[in-house]
Amino acid sequence: MNIMKLKLISTAIFLFGFYLSQAQEPTDFPSGKITGKVFFNHHLDISKDSEQKSNFELQRVYLGYKYKFNDKFSSTIMLDAGNGSGASDYSVFVKNALLDYKANEWLTLTAGLFGMIQFDDQEKFWGYRYLYKTLDDEYKLGTSADLGVGADVKITDQLNMSFIIVNGDGYKRVQDPKGNNRYGAKIVYEPNKSLMLKAYIDVMNGTDVDNPNQLTTSSNMALFAGYKLKDLIRIGAEYNILLNGETFSDPAADKNLNGLSFYSTYNFNAKWNLFGRYDKLSSNKLAGQQNSWHFSEDSNNFLLGFEYRANKNINTSVNYRYTDFMDPLNTNASLIYFNLEFSF
Repeated sequence: MNIMKLKLISTAIFLFGFYLSQAQEPTDFPSGKITGKVFFNHHLDISKDSEQKSNFELQRVYLGYKYKFNDKFSSTIMLDAGNGSGASDYSVFVKNALLDYKANEWLTLTAGLFGMIQFDDQEKFWGYRYLYKTLDDEYKLGTSADLGVGADVKITDQLNMSFIIVNGDGYKRVQDPKGNNRYGAKIVYEPNKSLMLKAYIDVMNGTDVDNPNQLTTSSNMALFAGYKLKDLIRIGAEYNILLNGETFSDPAADKNLNGLSFYSTYNFNAKWNLFGRYDKLSSNKLAGQQNSWHFSEDSNNFLLGFEYRANKNINTSVNYRYTDFMDPLNTNASLIYFNLEFSF
């Protein structure tokens, strides 16, 4: 048998095998798609005595792939590039690497590196992630992704619960040396299409940042309420308290952080909308201290702007941001932003 005949037979066997494998799969599976999202902005710093008056910034770049094996299993892999320390001004992290298993209509299980449940609902309701993170994410009261396992449980059409067991240190840090985990749960109640109510709690033991020989239990509790009036008005409010922690991954005995956020959107039409937001970050006083332990960063934060949606994959915004620090030694921040988001 010569080489040409061997190649023809091999090719025929390959094509026949490929045909059989495709014929055995349901017509809708498997399927996959590449996804991407970019956050870009130019901002002007008009704060008193600011040195860098103007700056172009590529805030985030997400690139991922979603794959559906069948009606039970699906997977997502996503890379996250943004400002950070590393070999260059931009660092690349694995943001998602997960497998979902839809056991039935009421239970979905997840394993791998996945999005956290602390502020996922708030982020969707806020709707302007490309402009500004939600309260917990912005002030490091929680992390957007972590490594572990999770379960989503649909109790009724109006009531859902979710549970997680994760490393507890976020997607940019490895498991702590002692192998402590974060345990969290949320409950979401939506009595109708207009109203959403949510409660979240988590707990984790970790090495105290002020006393390395001590284990401290930190806990995070969050409450959220959101109301929509058809496609015209959206109003949200959330409260969060981090107990015994400087950040979600830095336990510290007796140090607490409080966060309060209000935001609203008015849609003029499908293209134009006006939005505003107010955040307040505060901390407690430690024994013998005159000011709160986080006094230099405690602040009132204001954001006001409008958005123009060129199409469903391109959003633009002009907005003004002002930060009023509690500490009189800190210079209040005043900035004008021109933001752009595009995705595929």
